[in-house]
Amino acid sequence: MKLLRLFAILICAIAWFTQPGLAVAQQKPAEQSEPSGPLTFPVGAGLKIDLHIPDAPKKSGLFAFSRPSRFPVIVYVHGGGWIKGERSKVYNLPAYARSRGYILASVDYRAVPRTNIDGQVADVVKGINWVRSNIAKQGGDPSRIVIMGHSAGSHLVALIAARKLGGKLAGVVANDVQAYDLVAYEAMRGGMADVYRKAFGSNPANWIKWSPVTYVRKAGALPPFLVMASRSDRPRRAQLAKAFVAELKRKGTRASYFDGANYTHGTIASTIGKSAQVTNALDRFLQTVFR
Repeated sequence: MKLLRLFAILICAIAWFTQPGLAVAQQKPAEQSEPSGPLTFPVGAGLKIDLHIPDAPKKSGLFAFSRPSRFPVIVYVHGGGWIKGERSKVYNLPAYARSRGYILASVDYRAVPRTNIDGQVADVVKGINWVRSNIAKQGGDPSRIVIMGHSAGSHLVALIAARKLGGKLAGVVANDVQAYDLVAYEAMRGGMADVYRKAFGSNPANWIKWSPVTYVRKAGALPPFLVMASRSDRPRRAQLAKAFVAELKRKGTRASYFDGANYTHGTIASTIGKSAQVTNALDRFLQTVFR
């Protein structure tokens, strides 16, 4: 009887200490938790990251103490034309991700002219590396990371993936930017837009250096890509996005294009989780790469 009681106590102890939510509760640096707000952590160099974490699944029965499955992770890079923006600009993505059992990790990066594109890439990579090293403590799966960005963030995630700076990635979501090939953009437009000139300057050598397509042309197969384009600045925006997808495919990368003709540059991001067409496109991609 004593052995049975000891075994029962052991089972209860293991069940308690392996609860998915326990690591979150014990983690010291967190500033705030859902639903009132994200968990916020410093990642170094004055940068921070916000984690939006799903509720831990409830377990019951004799084998409730078995190790829980870990949440896939979306590392999100906000927009703002490279010259502004904050990691809190995540639209409906926290609710979208949490409802599907994904962690959303929104990263910081410095704005131009405090740094340049190289500095922004380094900042985002710092956030990705922090996630890979620390996300298991929060119930996340470091082997299933997708990087996703909107607008300027779309350019940065595409550049990071193309340069293979983000480590092993499950996939990349590049949502609505024209900066995949800056030389082609400048030629098609007949000059750089003001925000592009502030971010990328007037030296064509830098346009080539900071164009994701430059590295796609040199690379072999990359992680799967979903490239999305709104109706804003049509037909140029769609043409640049389609050309980027074609180049990814030519080099052996699994890439798909979402034609967001029903969305503006803002709504293609803000209606994820609310509007069926854009939500379904993202769902299909994430379900495939997170398997």
